[in-house]
Amino acid sequence: MLDVLAAVPKLKLIVSEEFAVNNPYKLEKLKCDNLRSIPPDDFHGKLHAKVLIIKRQNGSYWTLLGSANLTHAGMFSNQEACVVLESGNPADEESTREIRNWFDALFQRTRRPNLELAKQIFNTQSHYRRVPRTAKEMAVDAGYWALKTTSGSTGEQHWPMFLAENVVAVGWEALRVDPSKVSDAQLRASLKETYPNDSDMSVDIAVKAIKKFVGLRIDDIVLICRGYTSMQNKDVHIHGVARVTGPFRVEPRKKENWRFKHDAVIQEIDIDLPRDLMATALGKESLRQTIHALTKAHFDRLAIELKNFGVHMEV
Repeated sequence: MLDVLAAVPKLKLIVSEEFAVNNPYKLEKLKCDNLRSIPPDDFHGKLHAKVLIIKRQNGSYWTLLGSANLTHAGMFSNQEACVVLESGNPADEESTREIRNWFDALFQRTRRPNLELAKQIFNTQSHYRRVPRTAKEMAVDAGYWALKTTSGSTGEQHWPMFLAENVVAVGWEALRVDPSKVSDAQLRASLKETYPNDSDMSVDIAVKAIKKFVGLRIDDIVLICRGYTSMQNKDVHIHGVARVTGPFRVEPRKKENWRFKHDAVIQEIDIDLPRDLMATALGKESLRQTIHALTKAHFDRLAIELKNFGVHMEV
């Protein structure tokens, strides 16, 4: 299949950035100038469509839509359900044009994938197999938390870094102090010096959030998701769930790289849940701050809701 795709003279390929599954080494072999990707938490939802559009030399279009992935198994050996449309067929002409328009609009919303980061994610996650925890291990008195993964000032998404490194992390990367080794007052002073335009309220919120993160214990369970407000109508994206496996650590400063971290085992979920369902399950009408403490009862309630969507928490 790689050889066939590599031989296509004008190939446009859009993939989902689920690089625990999608092999970036194979994508790299295509040497495709028009390789694009969409993150799982895209505003319009995760890319799950399987669409193949071929333009023939005579200008006509052949289109395949259905369940088949663009793999040898998907094309030739699995039991798939697909529909073929021919632009030369008057009954199909309008539909094939609509599908091409959809693809072109989708392509405009995509971005070039970072294949080096994708390889890190693939190497870390794709061959990882979670081992069910024993009843004794599950009985550990763990803390439960919700953690956001976007930079507040830029909106940059750091979830790929979590997956690539098997960590949970928070920002404020420009801080010159180790938050685990200073008092609240010293941390507040460093935040004011580093971020002079932040209000006193913002600094106080940051102190509490950073200290909460520093205090995460081994075996604490962390829900990694987007935030939401009480007025929000859009679904809430859950990136995954993590179990903390290491103490707090600080890495050397590197531009735009979150460096306050805990090692963690991560289960990638990537699913959107209705905002009201999330609020009821977690007992929180809004989830706006970087980190929130949850109760085991609320976390268990969310696990039940996820199970209704076919997702079983395994960390």
